[in-house]
Amino acid sequence: MRDNSTIIQGRICSGSGEGASFTQLEWAREQFIAQMGIEPHSGTLNLTLETPEAQSHWARLLASPGQTITPPQPDWCSARCYPVRIADRFPGAIVYPDVPQYPAEQIEIIAALPLRERLSLQDGDMLTLEISAPLAARAVIFDVDGTLVDSMPAFHMVASRAAAPHGIAVPPTAIRDALTTQQVFWEMLLPPEAPRREALIATMRADAERMWPDVLREHGRIFPGVGESLRELCARGLRLGIVTASTNGSFQPLRQANLLRRFGEIIAGKDVKRRKPDPEGLLRCAAALGVAPEAAVYVGDAPLDIQASRAAGMASVAVLSGAGDSALLSAEGPTRIIANLSHLPEILAIA
Repeated sequence: MRDNSTIIQGRICSGSGEGASFTQLEWAREQFIAQMGIEPHSGTLNLTLETPEAQSHWARLLASPGQTITPPQPDWCSARCYPVRIADRFPGAIVYPDVPQYPAEQIEIIAALPLRERLSLQDGDMLTLEISAPLAARAVIFDVDGTLVDSMPAFHMVASRAAAPHGIAVPPTAIRDALTTQQVFWEMLLPPEAPRREALIATMRADAERMWPDVLREHGRIFPGVGESLRELCARGLRLGIVTASTNGSFQPLRQANLLRRFGEIIAGKDVKRRKPDPEGLLRCAAALGVAPEAAVYVGDAPLDIQASRAAGMASVAVLSGAGDSALLSAEGPTRIIANLSHLPEILAIA
């Protein structure tokens, strides 16, 4: 059940447009992404808090430090941010500009999506925000590629090497497009009318699999901060697991960094009958770690990771380090969104 003290309700109203200017300043935008995981859609959504209860909840939140958006010049306007979940669907943040006499009954919201359009909102409509408290969990389950391991350059390199002998160029965005649209990469790369298409796909896939370990060794890296975050989570007593569609080869950077031992259960694509977004792997991993699905959090970088979390009854944390951008991941409705795994310990609490 929700704690009513974490709920803020307000009525939609039109703003002055100053919020739109502020959120699109490059220095502000970069900090919104880094601290909130949100690349703001143009403008802010303004709410008027009409009830004493809503104003009290907002005042209590405002008394906490939040995340500071710091300008490059000391005489420019700074701001504070507080993560929220909007209409029980989308991640966002309340932005409080540090200006004199800012109205106590007004708040401004940023999100990676056009909220008025997505939620069919008009001036005068009521909107509910839930203040994002740390997620209570006993276990954290991770995707690998794009989440723990920076393997996107390696994916592009191995695909390019496999395709080059056949005169096929792999666009820089092809890997990301395949991961975010859940298409089969080689089938997406070759048009249906391509001569000897099936045989060519089989050849390139086999060549890529053969070259993958060497390419990953050369181009794959653990994301900065992953080791520190995993150590902190383990020190708190959280159980860690992995569910990935990848093969064992993708674990190589984790093994080299002596991090694979941190995980109590590892489920790869070969271990399940149905891959993500089916929840089979997540449910099996949670059971092996000895926790109920609702006591686990799944961390991933693609829409299918969020979909699998929802199907499994788990909270989801979307991370911007891999396939999905802020808008794409926000549209799937993750419980939280973060820029990278360095922020993960601060948004989790022991259940």
